[in-house]
Amino acid sequence: PGQPRQSVVIHRAVATYRENEPDETEASAKAEATARESTRGVAVIAAAKAWFMVTGFAQPIVLTRLLLGEGYGLYAVVLNVISILNNVVVAGSIQAMSHAVTDGGVTALRKGLLIHAALGLSLAGTLFAGADLLGAGVLHDARLPPLLRIGAVIVADYSVYAALVGALNGRRRFRAQAGLDITFATLRTGLILGLAATPLRVTGAITGFAVASVLILLAALALHRDDLRAPAAAGDVSTGVFARSYARFFAPVLVYQLALNLVLQADLLVMKAVLSRREGVDEAAINTLAGVYKAVQNFAFLPYQLLLAVTFVVFPVVSKSTLEGDREATAGFVRGALRFSALALGAMLAVLGAMPGGVLRLAYRPPFDLGAPVLRWLSLAQGAFALSVIGTTIVLAAGRTAAATALMAAMLAAVFAGNVVGLALSPADLSALTHTALGTLFGCLVGLVLVGAYVRRAFGAFLSLTTAARVAACGVGAAAVGAWVPWPGKVGTLAGAAVVGLIYVALLVVTREVTPSEFARIRRVLRRR
Repeated sequence: PGQPRQSVVIHRAVATYRENEPDETEASAKAEATARESTRGVAVIAAAKAWFMVTGFAQPIVLTRLLLGEGYGLYAVVLNVISILNNVVVAGSIQAMSHAVTDGGVTALRKGLLIHAALGLSLAGTLFAGADLLGAGVLHDARLPPLLRIGAVIVADYSVYAALVGALNGRRRFRAQAGLDITFATLRTGLILGLAATPLRVTGAITGFAVASVLILLAALALHRDDLRAPAAAGDVSTGVFARSYARFFAPVLVYQLALNLVLQADLLVMKAVLSRREGVDEAAINTLAGVYKAVQNFAFLPYQLLLAVTFVVFPVVSKSTLEGDREATAGFVRGALRFSALALGAMLAVLGAMPGGVLRLAYRPPFDLGAPVLRWLSLAQGAFALSVIGTTIVLAAGRTAAATALMAAMLAAVFAGNVVGLALSPADLSALTHTALGTLFGCLVGLVLVGAYVRRAFGAFLSLTTAARVAACGVGAAAVGAWVPWPGKVGTLAGAAVVGLIYVALLVVTREVTPSEFARIRRVLRRR
């Protein structure tokens, strides 16, 4: 009462503005909730991947002792062929089904499974029929065809299983996704090692893998039982319409994943094919070299395998932000994801670069520790590859599948050229392993530069050059200290790895790349509220 009219009008105008103004507190809470969900998703899938890697490392530790050099090399060649096809189907299916289920729900799940069943049968049939051409022809080894035919069962199972995992990812059911990953890793390791210990040896190992793939497929189907039994919704599109729409996204992703997995694993097959054709070269010696290279790959793949957890969360988050047209949120998430990845990557590469011989001797007996000089180069290559894959996953999540495929194809061409040139300059001995790894490193660095340039131009963000320089400097510094100090025995190697990791973290703090306030924020985000 008695308030001037002008003051009343002003207060009403301010109240009206505040009602219509975006609630900054709500936006901040939403952003923090997204950060918590994404971080926890990375954490739970990273935990599953960690278990996957632990069980995965149990395989070569035992298999190298059961199969010895030549047998493990033969197993490695078969495994790389199967893994290329499996990984193409798995990653492509997870991303495609994740994208489809996000939009179409249960309908997309049912119709997508029909497509993936047909795809799996087609790929498996092709591998079965072409086993002689690939095994005895291209790879020049008459023992390979029957093993590749057993592997065809794995390829068929993986196609449907991966689609079911993709449905979980699209709904952000990261815990269920991680549970399947852990179960499969345990089943696969137990069956591979159990059957490899029988007189079947290499054949038993591949058969164990096939049996595990059948069992995990049944488990994944049981997890989706209610969705598959639910009545169809009214107004569902026909299977043909869905298939055409799905193929527009899925087909380019398959091509992308084929290029990606050839970059990841084809260098061993190129080495096998090139060296096996040289006159006077013993096939057993070539398989032993392949076994040593595979043993090195098992450790060199660590950076890529661990950072896969980031790609599983990057894809749905970036896909959503780009659909909403939120360029600023996309750029911020890209910067954060790549920075987190680079920090984690630096720690892993510092340890692998500091003590490659000690790391290999943790798991293997001679002759597999002879690959120590190769591990430094190949781990650097896989580090560059891991960052490139995160970048191309961002491109895929934005719907730019053609661009992502072109970038990965360019990297593949560079890796293949590097491998061929490197092997042409190398004799058929241990030096061939180093030449192969250097060729892979060359191609992956070329690919990283191309991916970084594209992502920065398209989204306005990539890994900061300042962060990259600091991480590289801290990693080199920690690795130099680790390489300078002797670390005798396996216990010494483990202690050295811990010391190198601590030095790396300390250097990050000293260079101000990581601040105390960031540690506090990470703890706050990870803590449940």
